Amino acid sequence: MRPGRIILALAVSLMLPGATLSAQINTDRMMNVGRTALYFDDYVLSIRYFNQVIGVKPYLYEPYFYRAVAKLSLEDFRGAEKDCDNSISRNPFIVDSYQVRGLAKVYQKKYESAISDFRKGLSLDPENRALRHNLILCLSRLDSLDDAQLAADTLLMSAPKYTGAMAMKSSLCWAQGDTAASLEWISKALSIDKYDIDLLNQRAVLYSKMEMYDEAGPDLDKSVYLDPGNAQTYEIRAMVRYCTDNLNGALADYDMAIRLDPASVTAHYNRGNLRAQIADDNRAILDFDFVIEAEPDNMMAIFNRGILRYQTGDLTGAEQDISKVIDEYPQFVYGYQLRSEVREKLGNRRGAEEDAMVVIREQTRRFNRAMGYADDGGDDSAEGQGKTRTANDRNVVNYRKIIVDDNLENSTGFSSEYRGKVQNRNVEVRYMAAYRLTYYSTVGESGGAVHNSRFLENQNDGKWLMSDLNIDCRDLTLSEERIHSLFDDIDRLTSLLDQDPDNPRYSLARALDFCLLQDYNSASGDIDAAVSHGGDIWMTWFCRSQIMSRILEARNAEQEMEQQRTAQDRNAALADPAYGQVISDLTHVIEMQPEFQFAWYNRGTFNAMTGDLHAALVDLDRAIELDPTLAEAWYNRGLVLVFLGRMDDAFDDLSKAGELGLYSAYNIIKRFSSSE
Repeated sequence: MRPGRIILALAVSLMLPGATLSAQINTDRMMNVGRTALYFDDYVLSIRYFNQVIGVKPYLYEPYFYRAVAKLSLEDFRGAEKDCDNSISRNPFIVDSYQVRGLAKVYQKKYESAISDFRKGLSLDPENRALRHNLILCLSRLDSLDDAQLAADTLLMSAPKYTGAMAMKSSLCWAQGDTAASLEWISKALSIDKYDIDLLNQRAVLYSKMEMYDEAGPDLDKSVYLDPGNAQTYEIRAMVRYCTDNLNGALADYDMAIRLDPASVTAHYNRGNLRAQIADDNRAILDFDFVIEAEPDNMMAIFNRGILRYQTGDLTGAEQDISKVIDEYPQFVYGYQLRSEVREKLGNRRGAEEDAMVVIREQTRRFNRAMGYADDGGDDSAEGQGKTRTANDRNVVNYRKIIVDDNLENSTGFSSEYRGKVQNRNVEVRYMAAYRLTYYSTVGESGGAVHNSRFLENQNDGKWLMSDLNIDCRDLTLSEERIHSLFDDIDRLTSLLDQDPDNPRYSLARALDFCLLQDYNSASGDIDAAVSHGGDIWMTWFCRSQIMSRILEARNAEQEMEQQRTAQDRNAALADPAYGQVISDLTHVIEMQPEFQFAWYNRGTFNAMTGDLHAALVDLDRAIELDPTLAEAWYNRGLVLVFLGRMDDAFDDLSKAGELGLYSAYNIIKRFSSSE
């Protein structure tokens, strides 16, 4: 059990609409709307408003502080720490700034530095309960349990009915092996506040660890009654019910937990495990499919699915899953035994016999050891005692056990893709797409900014283009009206080319029309004609790089749909010489327009995709230098830095990308932070 919960108790004024007297009315309004968005947990929207205030009045401490709170809620802890630095540098007497910065450091496991912040805050406000609470937490994380106990006692002297301190005392006693005192303190806290959901859940978990399941049940029933929308309570009760052999009750609780929190990998894994135990194989496979999609390297989920595929007659799928597990755990004997049976039914006698021989050799080794003839190690296939395991248990022989998550903090899902905890939205780790010329523009993530460029202005002299050009990196589904307008424009340009076949602008314009209609072969012919008849127009080279990259992207996508591709296959596809042509064309653009930021961004992105990370870094540096608001450049440079192992710089870049509106960056920060 964790020794206490992190709490964030800011001054009430944080959420109330107040204004700096010297501020203009527009910044007052932005601050108020930002605080309101923060109050309603719309962290992404609040960041946008605070960005606007900072842009107008960078000397104010408040927008940095509030933006730090939003970033903390999005789990962008480095970004929150940096914003607090800016807030404190502008006003070092705001207690809450030290509180938030300390919390950001706690989540980064920088406990000693966090302690310094909490103590600084306490020097300004000695009676601040939340600061002292978090100070105790840090001391316990550093295993300074005696100091943490003394600090908790000090807190209880000033706040004798503060149940949070009692809950921490309970956890600290448990960590020191005093189970009786641990139970006494949490029960004392509940005697003061018998309706506190967290306290009820904490005591239920404590009872469970003591295998007092009958006592844990009533606490959890009461917790569910008080807060029927808390997914984690159902998960805890499901574990207790499972341990008392109430499988139907446990399944019902996991069903409810998943209904409330569809993104819970633990709940899906455990429900899949229970469904397998009652022979609900097909639905169990669906749960393990979910787990494996979220965690492709989860060998226990893969092995469970392999067993279920075997039982449901999917022998090929079963062999694939079991082989993955054996590749990862070559000493896992039961895996060979099961695969031998699968291969026998597939008609692969040789493979079945090879697996059977592995099993026989292992059985002989164990017999000899049991008879005292040899002792060459432990029994790798022996399953440990008990019905549960921790989430970080990677011993594949425990595949039958359900997971018990010790994390008592709520883990509620996001209500939509970009509201609330958007960092929990799993996004694929890949570079943002290149920018492309278009007549249309999409709205970026959560209403992100549309980029303009002076290089696109006044390009339509003589009306050779259908309309004014935009530049965007997101795909847009064309409406019927737009499709018709593009075909009409192709007819117009065809007529013009019949009269003037060597006009490079007409060829370029028609190539762009075809490209937007995804007719890349026609577009390629026209753009090549434009290059041969007039390569002095920079847009010609940019458009050709756009068309060629789209051709390659479409080709790779088709190949992936047709067959299973390994990482090596994908790398080979990215090494296609045609990507060299794309990069060469962008180099032409840069030579003609060295301040065109999108050409630098695109070339950097394609260099990164093809593995030339250092060249990508140079190009993306230049793109950001030319346009610091280019969120995609910060994002892609952040990924390049991740792959180069420069994690601190990477998180700074990804934080900046999130700050600029590319909120999928927060998921990447969370994912790579947890893997450090």
